[in-house]
Amino acid sequence: MIVLENAEKLYGCGPTAKNREALGRGLFATSLAIPDGQVVGLLGENGAGKTTLLRTAAGLVCLTGGRVLFDGQPPQAMYHQLAYMTGEGSYFPAMDPAEYAEFLARFFPRFDANRYRKLLEFFELDPRQRIEKMSTGQRAKVEVAAGMAKRARYLLMDEPFLGKDPLTRRDFLKLLAGSLRGGETVLLATHYLEEAEPFLDRAIILHKGRVAADLEMDALRAAGDTLTGALQKATGYDPQRYLRLFADEE
Repeated sequence: MIVLENAEKLYGCGPTAKNREALGRGLFATSLAIPDGQVVGLLGENGAGKTTLLRTAAGLVCLTGGRVLFDGQPPQAMYHQLAYMTGEGSYFPAMDPAEYAEFLARFFPRFDANRYRKLLEFFELDPRQRIEKMSTGQRAKVEVAAGMAKRARYLLMDEPFLGKDPLTRRDFLKLLAGSLRGGETVLLATHYLEEAEPFLDRAIILHKGRVAADLEMDALRAAGDTLTGALQKATGYDPQRYLRLFADEE
């Protein structure tokens, strides 16, 4: 189980904490409990706190307050059970995918080289081409292949679809769903709501660094609502706002 207890991360040293909160800079007093086996979508506008939440959960960013626990342990103690995938990439650009596999095998005991090879073939990637020479979409595929090959219990995904075309995004979601054995927990931050919605058990909407809504997908579907509609309600989105921009010029 993943537990966040009043997890808080404030950025910058100039403004007061109150001003930072008003601007939505960081993560503020966030408490969540995510049971094993759930596939959870992290949703919200740019700057809502999704990446901060995932990076603190992965142990890559130190919290200002509170804590994050995996089965009662801090992220650093569970590193071998975590797979963090980001659109920015966690690979070494100067390596090729084959060299990267050798590196991962040394640090992740559960790394599955055979699965990694099959994913590279599926994504039609050359294992001997340097990653820095690949396109944005190809680099994103390397990131996904490596993350899925770690066979981790906790998959933390920050916009893993970045640079991927719609067909590849669908393939990735199918691969993800088909690879889960039932005990893995997935946190997926994405803006592709319609494509991700069928695969989610739960959706957590962040707005200005706080949890604005925590929704069970079965209940949302039973109510006839959608993730897009829920996101608009939770964040106070006004679809007519653009009309007022030039209203005084008429």
